[in-house]
Amino acid sequence: MKKKFYSLLSKISIKYILLFLFLLYLSGLIVPYISHKKVNEAFQSSFHNREFYGTSAGTERTAYLDDNSEALLYRLRMIEEAESDIILSTFDFNSDQSGKDILAALNNAAGRGVNVRIIVDGISGFLDLRHNEWFQTAAAHPNIQIRIYNPVNFLKPWKLQARLHDKYLVIDKKMYLLGGRNTTNLFLGDYSSSRNIDRELFVYETEESPDSSLYQLLDYFEHVWNLEDSKAYTCTQSAKKTGEYNAKLCTNYDTLRQKYPSAWESWDWLHLTFETNRISLLYNPAEAENKEPWMWYSLHQLMAQGDQVSIYTPYIICGKEMYQDLESLTQNKTKVEIITNDVAKGANPWGCTDYLNQKKQIWNTGVNVYEFMGKHSCHTKAVVIDDRMSIVGSYNLDMRSTYQDTELMLAVDSPKLNQIIRKEIETDKTFSKTMTGDGYVYGENYKAKEMTTGKKIFYAFLRIVVIPIRRFL
Repeated sequence: MKKKFYSLLSKISIKYILLFLFLLYLSGLIVPYISHKKVNEAFQSSFHNREFYGTSAGTERTAYLDDNSEALLYRLRMIEEAESDIILSTFDFNSDQSGKDILAALNNAAGRGVNVRIIVDGISGFLDLRHNEWFQTAAAHPNIQIRIYNPVNFLKPWKLQARLHDKYLVIDKKMYLLGGRNTTNLFLGDYSSSRNIDRELFVYETEESPDSSLYQLLDYFEHVWNLEDSKAYTCTQSAKKTGEYNAKLCTNYDTLRQKYPSAWESWDWLHLTFETNRISLLYNPAEAENKEPWMWYSLHQLMAQGDQVSIYTPYIICGKEMYQDLESLTQNKTKVEIITNDVAKGANPWGCTDYLNQKKQIWNTGVNVYEFMGKHSCHTKAVVIDDRMSIVGSYNLDMRSTYQDTELMLAVDSPKLNQIIRKEIETDKTFSKTMTGDGYVYGENYKAKEMTTGKKIFYAFLRIVVIPIRRFL
């Protein structure tokens, strides 16, 4: 009898020990991010000393890319034009067809002596790059360096939340692309019927200037590249294996030249772009840790200067402080509207679920929310203020982008860019529904999509699950 008692006690003890260890691990995953930091006075002072509007045309010109196929062509042409340096930063890099296209172009550039540096977030590094022959082959090239930002380390759960969410491509000290597109078929080319709508900015430097956004971006990249959190990705494959895949990349490059001949023609960058008064880089802290909300502070301060603000965001997951800031805008008579995905169309189930739970609180801030029902899910992240300022980049209106991830946005003083985006906004409103005091009002092109019973059950379950973890979504 005594032996059975001690045996039972031992089994119970092991279960509780395992439960304790799991809770300890879980606490290590979330506790460092429970407290939301405030922006320090030094950053506030430096922000308010910056000039975001210009009095005349500056040295940087821009183009607005809203088409996935065009986005791929721009990347291929830019890489082909590189003479000395290429920098690519991306949250997600897949070895699907668009990923192989980009790797083939980068591999060819490296072969002609261009120094290529690639930095990828640790989640994609773990899921997509690890042991992947295509990336192993790229890493084997002497002119290509790859680093992984904050690699997944399950022994350090407190590091898992912080991610690299930046997406940009820089060519020499001449031009760059920056926006919300990842390097996958969802965002580049015409390889999949399933795709995301996204926008990004191409910036062309006409006259070298250390105060330009291009140099701000280069400084930012060097900071991230040299962080202790950025680890080298090295080739462990055999020379025979990398040689085999190098041949495949070369073949793919030849195929690209035949498929997209315009990307190998000379482009008139001045003709393709238009002037701006000023372009400024906005950013979050780069270290892989709980962050001060530099980006949200910057956006809020700029929005507070306007009378009319329009925000594009794939989903909305606001914390208490963000709700307060939105309410302060509307109370000070700034008209704020948000265009986000209709729950039936959204590609992010966590964001859609949180909106179902929180939409009344969002509406109570005084903002007007348009729930977009387009052909594809909208991945755009942009803010338009009055008739001059446009802000485009990677920042989602959520707590992850605010307190956990690296984020980049370009604040552009350009009436023409502002006009282009506002025209898109007005079109997208016709495909949206919006709540008024008496119920929903439907745009003329809005076509409701009924969720399946299975999806309704799924969201009903998630609405409960997300409550305690919503700030980490």
